[in-house]
Amino acid sequence: MESLLKIYLNPKENLKQIKEKPLSYSSLILLLIPFSLFPVIGYLIGFTVLRSNYISSINQFIDLLKADPKADPSTIEYMNKILNMLQSSDYSKMFIFLGIVWLFEIFKPVFLSALVFFFGKSFGGEEDPLKVFNLVGVSIIPVWVAGLSYMVNSPVNAFLMFLSSFYMFYLIFIGSEKVLNVPSENSKNFQFIIVIVIFYVILSGIIGMLQTNLIKSLL
Repeated sequence: MESLLKIYLNPKENLKQIKEKPLSYSSLILLLIPFSLFPVIGYLIGFTVLRSNYISSINQFIDLLKADPKADPSTIEYMNKILNMLQSSDYSKMFIFLGIVWLFEIFKPVFLSALVFFFGKSFGGEEDPLKVFNLVGVSIIPVWVAGLSYMVNSPVNAFLMFLSSFYMFYLIFIGSEKVLNVPSENSKNFQFIIVIVIFYVILSGIIGMLQTNLIKSLL
């Protein structure tokens, strides 16, 4: 934890630790799994401890959607299913929801590592999947920690997720040069992170749709 904090407080100086002493795959997975549960814990708190507030915010959101003629009916259907699950205190469905959320969360560093590895070597970086996985793993932890904010269904959550995602890409940008040796000449490292952001946003949208459809089909 101490080395992680050093990296987050001063990534330009301390990300080189990943290059010099990368964790093994097994050690890194053991480190990441507890953090991947933070979004699940956030939802669980929202669904139980803060249940009444969560139900109220969903009702307000559904009312806003219904008032918008351009709103996607599938979004309203999805939110209604979540609302019904909470109002009926259906814990079996809650755990199905949380299980799906966790599976998709734990998949994030896998597909992001694939993007970083593929485009890293395309921009002249080092072909080392272990270092890539270490860099992505360290970078995605702040996003998972911010996932605790899922306990409140409000703009605060969206703001925190935006900030944490921005910081994740910043760490990958710094690490692309410090860890993966993507050259900074001709702004190659900057071009690299732009491409990563574009593909990550597109793929995250597709994966998010799959997650939503899976949840809708099982609730």
